[in-house]
Order: sequence, then C-alpha cells, then structure tokens
Amino acid sequence: MSKNFDAYITLDKTGLENKYVIIVNGEVVAKGENIEEMLERVRQEYPHEKPFVAKVPEERMLVL
Repeated sequence: MSKNFDAYITLDKTGLENKYVIIVNGEVVAKGENIEEMLERVRQEYPHEKPFVAKVPEERMLVL
C-alpha cells in the first residue's frame, strides 16, 4: 500500500463524515467540503507531489 493510503486508513475520521481529505507524503494537508479550493491550494503548496484525495463516508455506509 502507499504511504498516503496507509495514512487515510489509520486517520481518525471522527467529524469528517461526508468531507474530503487530501493527503500528501502521509500527512493530511487539507480537509473540508470545497474540493476545488482545497485542491488548488494543495497544488500550489505541493506542485511536485501527487495528492491522495478521498471523501470520508458516513459511518453507516455499506460498500458492496
């Protein structure tokens, strides 16, 4: 697994349901609801990195 994916799996997602998180080099660098603004800011701060983006699902979500 990648460093960013591992960071997402172990992330305390309390209070982040239905919000986006962006992880770079194993660290959460942005979290919130406006993904476009968050990505623009992260791309400016980390122009040479490939960010990991995920939307935190609700606690009771069923994945099939």
